[in-house]
Amino acid sequence: MINKKLHILIIPSWYPEHDGHYMGSFFREQAIGIQKNGCNVGIIYPELKSLRRTFDIRIFPKLQYYEDEGLKTIKLRWSNWFIKSKFLQILIFKYIGHYLFKKYIKQNGKPDLIHCQSVFNAGFLGEYIYDIYNIPFIVTEHNSGFYYKNQGFKRFYNSVKRVLNKSKKCFAVSENYSKYLDSEIKINKKWDFHHNLVNDNFINTKLKSVDKSNFTFLCVSRLHKIKNVDLIIKSFEIFNKKYPNSKLKIIGIGSEFKNLNKIIDKNNLKNNVFFLGEISRSNIIKEFNSCNAFVYASSFETFGVIFVESMALGRPIISLNCGSSNEIIPDFCGIVVNKKTTYDFSNAMF
Repeated sequence: MINKKLHILIIPSWYPEHDGHYMGSFFREQAIGIQKNGCNVGIIYPELKSLRRTFDIRIFPKLQYYEDEGLKTIKLRWSNWFIKSKFLQILIFKYIGHYLFKKYIKQNGKPDLIHCQSVFNAGFLGEYIYDIYNIPFIVTEHNSGFYYKNQGFKRFYNSVKRVLNKSKKCFAVSENYSKYLDSEIKINKKWDFHHNLVNDNFINTKLKSVDKSNFTFLCVSRLHKIKNVDLIIKSFEIFNKKYPNSKLKIIGIGSEFKNLNKIIDKNNLKNNVFFLGEISRSNIIKEFNSCNAFVYASSFETFGVIFVESMALGRPIISLNCGSSNEIIPDFCGIVVNKKTTYDFSNAMF
């Protein structure tokens, strides 16, 4: 039973820019869910925007106060001038976060508990606040950087262990990832786990039956190498030879866009494979409701929110074994492909 008097401050490491934005949406939705169950919930977020988005570069930071479905939210938006230095990013996140925290408690009082969504960088801010105010904090880890080792985390492991050893509890978002973190980062406690949630809009949407004569696969994924969207396209090409009216729709943006287009051109799939770019969650729901099956080929996922969203909309899943897929996807909802080959993945599509 949730203590109705509990005051929880949530610190996300990334967060949606607006209602309907996908990135970090589960942080917001979890916070709203806790708020609706009787707790007093707030959000502080130092938002350091990428310098690649030239239209969004800010010389001076912008402070925002607003209430979002009952969530008292304070954000400070600034450009990430420290992209070359992880150490400086952590430092600035902590100092800006402390500035936001002081404004938050001036308006709302001190929280009873701080929930840090991912160690980098929220966990470091949680520790900083704990050291000054002695407010307990917990950490939930979502970031796959500990697995891929592609974000420079390893050189900060001593600092990460210090933060995690001070936290009251450490969670991962899947049992598979909790076991991995137990072996990767030795701390004074066992990693526990709690799964992510699915937005009510996915659950409450009326399911539609879809014509199978023009079988349509849907992929929702960042277009990065580790997501293996090329495997999906090449496997679909095999499927499409037998069923030439079939389609593959891909939602997402990323650095592999040009390379993936070359594969499409090479295999004469321009009339069958469609990139939809980055779209709102409401439009993602519409695309799910007009497809026959969901396909995904990421090498590793800490959880895979998109799996539960697909199942909520009644769409079967074909996924590469990405760690959490066997944990999340029951046999009656899809197929988990163990070998990363077009032969195995296309066979699952048939």
